[in-house]
Amino acid sequence: MATQLYRSLEQVQHDPRNVITVGTFDGLHCGHQAILAELKQKARARQGNATVVTFDPHPQVVLQRPDKLPVQILTTTEEKITLLRQEDIDRLIVIPFTLEFSRTPSETFVREILWQRLGMQAVVIGHDHGFGKNREGDFATLERMGKELNFSVYEVPPYEMNGVTLSSTRVREALLAGEVEKAARYLGRPYSLNGVVNAGDGRGKTLGFPTANVTPNDDKKLAPANGVYAVWVEGEKLKTKYPGMMNIGYRPTFGNTARVLEVHVLDFAGDLYGANLTVHFAARLRNEQKFDSPQALMAQLQQDKAASLRILMNHTA
Repeated sequence: MATQLYRSLEQVQHDPRNVITVGTFDGLHCGHQAILAELKQKARARQGNATVVTFDPHPQVVLQRPDKLPVQILTTTEEKITLLRQEDIDRLIVIPFTLEFSRTPSETFVREILWQRLGMQAVVIGHDHGFGKNREGDFATLERMGKELNFSVYEVPPYEMNGVTLSSTRVREALLAGEVEKAARYLGRPYSLNGVVNAGDGRGKTLGFPTANVTPNDDKKLAPANGVYAVWVEGEKLKTKYPGMMNIGYRPTFGNTARVLEVHVLDFAGDLYGANLTVHFAARLRNEQKFDSPQALMAQLQQDKAASLRILMNHTA
């Protein structure tokens, strides 16, 4: 059965059969997937609804402090909805996150929203989950309230991979270091970025490597570290996934001052202006570097193309 999607609490009918998990789920990495697996197992055992409650936008966007760097998100709300639907859950409730909502005390959130408004026979949370105003609520809060309101509480232990406890922060750290293959292991899939193709300066065409300048659909979406990457590309005006290579950075050979994300789609000839593309990062080829001449850059791009094709022959998006 297809996942039922609700974009506000007002749309949801009370159902006491819900088995609920709550979280931001940015990136929906393997640790999140373990929570969802436990959620579905408990819901099936209880003949209930596997129900995910998440938020739009990312809470840190609303609660951004002026002395902190802006949050960089791994998944936009629409990307997260798509990924969650692929997890075969029954209900997905996206609560609009506002400054006013952020002030909801944890016990009010549990009692008035999860239990009274939505209906809940059990709740499944990750080991470090905090909720409510200032993240004051935790597992102990839920256990105490569960005894009072008669719902069960299950805590999923930390998910470790090669000695690392997975978190969205760990995925961000890998991407900001350009380690897209590590990020893919943490995510259980290649990291992807969606954006629209805008007109550039056309310099790539003169080098024999025409590029599509991609502007992310959300300016808070994290782009990996500067460098050159082997990627898969799909989207409007492309009938299938194409191999490609992407440069992220400032194009120092030509003295640019603005950071650009430009992708060369291999074996494609056509106009991509205005198209929405999705770029899936397979591997990092090299650092961005300054070349002595356009000819030297062209020679390197030929090597990058060969390396990309070798990598992508053994890699699926």
